[in-house]
Amino acid sequence: MTGSRDSGRSGRAPGGEARRSGGEPDRLAFASLVVRQPRRGYRFSVDSVLLADFAAPFCGGSVLDLGTGSGIVLLLLARLCPGLSRGVGVELQPALLDFAQANIEANGLSGRLSAVLGDFRENVPGAPAGAFDLVVSNPPYRPVGQGRRNPDSQKEIARHEVACTMADLFRAAARFLAPKGRFAAVGLPRRLPEILALGSASGLSLEAIRFVHPLPGRAANLLLFAGGRRKGGGPEVLPPLCVYAAPGRYAPEAQAVFRGLLRK
Repeated sequence: MTGSRDSGRSGRAPGGEARRSGGEPDRLAFASLVVRQPRRGYRFSVDSVLLADFAAPFCGGSVLDLGTGSGIVLLLLARLCPGLSRGVGVELQPALLDFAQANIEANGLSGRLSAVLGDFRENVPGAPAGAFDLVVSNPPYRPVGQGRRNPDSQKEIARHEVACTMADLFRAAARFLAPKGRFAAVGLPRRLPEILALGSASGLSLEAIRFVHPLPGRAANLLLFAGGRRKGGGPEVLPPLCVYAAPGRYAPEAQAVFRGLLRK
């Protein structure tokens, strides 16, 4: 399972293509990180980078990524969080799992990170219940029936809830989190009432939300949210984030998020 990565909504993945030749998958260059992903099919976008930045303060020593794809969120968290000693990514699609495992090995992170094949709605190898300080996910954004279905199976699973629902995601997060752990994810703003209700039903109260806008004056098109098992009070609404100051030009705060991650 992979999260929804629609580059038309949030912009392409920062960093650009470092190599495209011989039919090989794209190789993206981050500062001290090498990330390979398919040239076609599932491709992460800027929402994964924003999620890693948003989730980093909740990191702790152990992280589980539900639907890790090429492993990008885990890789960035390993860079952002020196105290992260154990990160596990679970992926349903074997072809994407191969990328995640190769990226972990290529970056010398096999001692801290791993990626396993599995369905997070069930038991996951190497991921016991109640064992993780942070659970993260960039899940499918749209229920089946909303928007056009994609003929590419990787994109279809990434963008629509054909392999899991938002309710499945919250139930899994609640199962894998340690008692004082945090769950952080990204979704669509219009689903906020559903996200709040699912959090309450699963025992995970939202603590922080942040709306992401593509441009100044434009409606938010992404929602970052985090929560845990605390009781009482509503979520803190953090200042909004604009990705672009103008078409094709990142806003200063977005540049600050990317700074230190991208190779200069």
